Amino acid sequence: MTTPTPRHVFEVFTLGFLVREGQVLLLERRKPPNAGRWNAPGGKLEAGEDPIQGVVREFAEETGLVLQDPVLRAILCFHELDGRWRPQMIYTFLAHAASGELLASEEGRLAWWPVEQVLRDPRVVGNIPLFLPRMLEPEPPFVFIAAYRDERLEGYRIAPLLSAPVPISPTAGRPGPQAG
Repeated sequence: MTTPTPRHVFEVFTLGFLVREGQVLLLERRKPPNAGRWNAPGGKLEAGEDPIQGVVREFAEETGLVLQDPVLRAILCFHELDGRWRPQMIYTFLAHAASGELLASEEGRLAWWPVEQVLRDPRVVGNIPLFLPRMLEPEPPFVFIAAYRDERLEGYRIAPLLSAPVPISPTAGRPGPQAG
C-alpha cells in the first residue's frame, strides 16, 4: 500500500446554494480562486468540523445569513491534470431558507440571480451550469468529477452518490445466523 503524498490529498471545501422564489444568492469573489466570477458562498472546512457545520459557518461569515436545513446535494471533485493545485472535494448543499440579515461581505459583492441566468451567464463560475440543474431536481445526491488542464475544463462525469440504499447498522456486513 502506498502512503499518500500531498498531491493525492484532497483540500476539502463547502458551497451553499440558497434558492428562494427562483433566485439563487451568489457572491462575486474578490480573491482567487475564481476572482471576479460569481459563485456560491462557501470555503474550507476547519479542523474537526463536519460539512454541515462548515457550510453554515462559511455561509454566515460571507453573507450574514444562517442557512436553515441545508441538504447535501452533490460532492464535487476537481483534479488539475498538470498538478498545479491539489485535488479538491467540495460538499455542496442546497437550502431554501435562512435566518438573519444579508450583510455586505469582505469576500465580494452579493446578489440574487434568477436561476435561468445563472445557467447561461459567462460571469458565473463555468462548472456551475453543469451541476446546478441536477441539484435543483428531486434526484438522489450525486458526485460531479471534473478534470482541468491549465485551469480549463477537460472533461467531467456525473454519477449517483449511491446507486442503491445502503443499510448502516452495527451488524451490517457481518456474517450472522443463517435463516432457515
